[in-house]
Amino acid sequence: MGKVYKFIQINIYKGKYLDSLVAFLKQENPDFISMQEVTSGVLNLCDDKKLNIFEYLKRELKMDGKYHVDFEISDGEGVSGNAVFSKYPITDTDVLTLALFQEITLERSYDEDFFRTCPSHLLSATSEIEGRKIHLMSWHGSWTAPPTDTERTIMHATKIADLLKSLEEPYIMGCDSNAVIQGKTIGLINKVSNNLMLNSGVLGTTNTEVHKIAPVTYLIDYVFTSKDIKYIDLEVPQITVSDHLPVIAELSF
Repeated sequence: MGKVYKFIQINIYKGKYLDSLVAFLKQENPDFISMQEVTSGVLNLCDDKKLNIFEYLKRELKMDGKYHVDFEISDGEGVSGNAVFSKYPITDTDVLTLALFQEITLERSYDEDFFRTCPSHLLSATSEIEGRKIHLMSWHGSWTAPPTDTERTIMHATKIADLLKSLEEPYIMGCDSNAVIQGKTIGLINKVSNNLMLNSGVLGTTNTEVHKIAPVTYLIDYVFTSKDIKYIDLEVPQITVSDHLPVIAELSF
């Protein structure tokens, strides 16, 4: 077996538990990270309402990274989007747009209805490892409560599955999909990828201590890989670094 690489998927909840998140990531020392709800300015849930959380994490973790915005606040300084981090230089990026970027008011950003039609995308960053290119991806799916297949979620999953089928190089995709493993939305991606959560024994990834749907929990956070990446281990620690639990996958090529 070759070198083992660590990939972490985590929706960071706008930096609500930023200090704990950074301490956790430094301790785990991952090779790659996919993140959602990476914010700046007035959208931050940490104390610093001027902080650019993406740039802060790049400095603290000493990793290369790429970021893409979903929406921007029109009546204040702030953005929200997805990020990918890598210990290895990122040589290229690509974005699959699923729902177009918007500029919205801060008040609108707290409206639950907004997240049902929120702008979204899949961010893909390319690193070269062991002489091979690998695509590292982050995706945030449309919010439904409880998690439900909709015309929108199925359309987005179809676009993502088509992209994954087209790739010639290995890939790892982390996501907060807002979709359950038994549904059609995740089923479409399962057809073209290895879903590491299948048969993992993990029953939920929303944090029952702090998530707004607590004490109920749903399995909605995933790590998907191409068929040529070997699964070694997977863990979902019950810790509070977000309103979601981190998914830690160990993999080899």
